[in-house]
Amino acid sequence: MFVSLSKNTEKALKLINFTPAPDQKKVANVSSLQNAASGAIAGMISRFFIAPLDIVKIRFQLQPDTLRGTIPRRQDSKYRGIIQSARLIAREEGIRGLWKGNLSAEYLYLTYGAVQFYTYNESGRLIASLVCYLVSRWDLRANTEQNVQDNVIAPHKVPDSIKTFLAGAIAGGTATVITFPFDLLRTRFAAQGEPKVYTGIIQAIRLITRNEGIAGFYRGVGPSVAAIIPQMGIVFESYSIFKKGGKRLMKTPIGKTVNEYVNGIDNFVAGGLAGMAGKTAVMPFDVVRKRLQIQGPDRNAYSVGAVPSYSGTFNCVRQIIRQEGFLALYKGLVPALLKAAPASAITFLVFEKCQKAFSRMNNRKASA
Repeated sequence: MFVSLSKNTEKALKLINFTPAPDQKKVANVSSLQNAASGAIAGMISRFFIAPLDIVKIRFQLQPDTLRGTIPRRQDSKYRGIIQSARLIAREEGIRGLWKGNLSAEYLYLTYGAVQFYTYNESGRLIASLVCYLVSRWDLRANTEQNVQDNVIAPHKVPDSIKTFLAGAIAGGTATVITFPFDLLRTRFAAQGEPKVYTGIIQAIRLITRNEGIAGFYRGVGPSVAAIIPQMGIVFESYSIFKKGGKRLMKTPIGKTVNEYVNGIDNFVAGGLAGMAGKTAVMPFDVVRKRLQIQGPDRNAYSVGAVPSYSGTFNCVRQIIRQEGFLALYKGLVPALLKAAPASAITFLVFEKCQKAFSRMNNRKASA
């Protein structure tokens, strides 16, 4: 619930001028539920295109390697490169193997996209509301707008970059906790070869519940939240920075020419760069999360072979470094970046296209 504001405090908020969502000024009449729907659509479309890279990345992350000096012995690994791995999976499991677990992953991306963008916008409003509350604590009745700006807001103003980072971090953390069971199912489906451990979503849910309890659906949630909070903060803030740069580039003669043929290319490129920046920053957390997600009674039944047993996050990190080397914490980085770039680019592009479509629909309803 937001605080009740005096007229002077409302003026103060206008001076703060916080705009949380991408292109919010252009789509100001889009509701929170429409933001969520835009995020859900963007997540579903993005997931379908990047599924094969996600399968390859997960296989890389889960297979244990032995050390030769300080470098993992990749020649002994089943999966050694992106093309080799994709061919091997297709040969052993069929072309559909590259989309293993895609149904649970689509549920994940649909729900995650909806929760993430809804929470991002609501978090932005909450941050603005908290700033208003703090400003309202000052005695503003006798002050002019200029006095408010000079004596209250300017000395205590939180930079927009920090607000964007915080809103993104809150959104990422919330979405991760809510959708984590889908993420765990996605990982287990992607990791299994032939014969399958899980034959379908319902059977998988029943088997995990019976053998591991409800807690089994949240294996690895700690490193996931620890990773996603800075990652999403970085992604949203990087997207904001790259998009501003893209807008300046689009004003140049070359940029105008490119934009005529490929509308929205600046959003696509900004989203791709933001996704790569966020993924690189937190890659070790992602490897640890995947290793923890397939712990349980069936951990030796996956296509990557015997996965070591880990008692927790720190034990997992120690074992990986000791047995496979520090670089093992960055396993799957190349396919992860190749996945993160188009995934983030498609997500932001589709999200903004959906927002604008909702905005036009709302405008037509308002003028009817």
